Amino acid sequence: MADLVIDYELLYSAATDLDNLNSEVGTIKGGERIGGYIPGTNNQEFLAEDMGPGGIGYALSDFYDNWSGPLHDASDQITKLASTFKGVAQTFFDADASQLAGINAGEALSAVRNYPAELASYNQNLAEWNKLPNPNAVQYYDINGNLQTMSVPEPTAPTPPGSSYSTVPGVTTTWTTGGTDPDDPTGGPLITGETTTYSIDGMTYSETTTYGPDQGWADGGATQNSVQTINHSDGSTDTITTTQSTSGSGTATDVNVDNGTTTTTVSTRANWDSPWVTQPPPQQPQPVDSAGDSPHYQK
Repeated sequence: MADLVIDYELLYSAATDLDNLNSEVGTIKGGERIGGYIPGTNNQEFLAEDMGPGGIGYALSDFYDNWSGPLHDASDQITKLASTFKGVAQTFFDADASQLAGINAGEALSAVRNYPAELASYNQNLAEWNKLPNPNAVQYYDINGNLQTMSVPEPTAPTPPGSSYSTVPGVTTTWTTGGTDPDDPTGGPLITGETTTYSIDGMTYSETTTYGPDQGWADGGATQNSVQTINHSDGSTDTITTTQSTSGSGTATDVNVDNGTTTTTVSTRANWDSPWVTQPPPQQPQPVDSAGDSPHYQK
């Protein structure tokens, strides 16, 4: 079976073009001719007699009357089609954006944390290189006992992580740190926050995460509680509050707000090797009547 490929950039661009078309159609949609009046811009109306000699004014009025209804229907269909295109584009864009954001943020924060260790290794290698009498003529014996000469290049310094990181065009991660993490055996910094944004063709997805103090070094990294706010391209938001311990057990509460509707989802994890499991919503107590019977019970 062939893979499903959705060009969400093209769909979103088409939706924008449809919106622009609708603004043109909308200048006369839903019009109504009343007794020889011709609607104009800014809610103005003109008498047919004022539009020109003979029957030209009434002809224009009839023309408007005949086309206003069909164009009104066309405008409704354009609006629905644009909404469908935009919804599909935003859904597939967000799916790609969340993966890109996760990859980019992961690589960015790894580069920040690993830089002190890489710099220390470079300085050590550079000190050893500087001890060589002539790095361009280092002599050694090969396995056959023959004297060989080789050149030893100077070690290359690691690239500082800078202030932002981008793996592909359109996605960028920035971060904040709070000094050296005392629990990091490599002496890396404590990450206190990061923001990743992915924008393309009018659609934008962003994640902003704030990290708490390091509760201890476990599973190869700092154990930190976090609050992450995700802004989706369709205007909806997720606020995910995660608490976890050094054993890997944790709880993540996701509060989604979409068009004024709030939905809360709670997930838990037993340890570092366990997947996050979504918990069922709490059971609502059933009301009882004055006799103590459930209203669903048939006597």
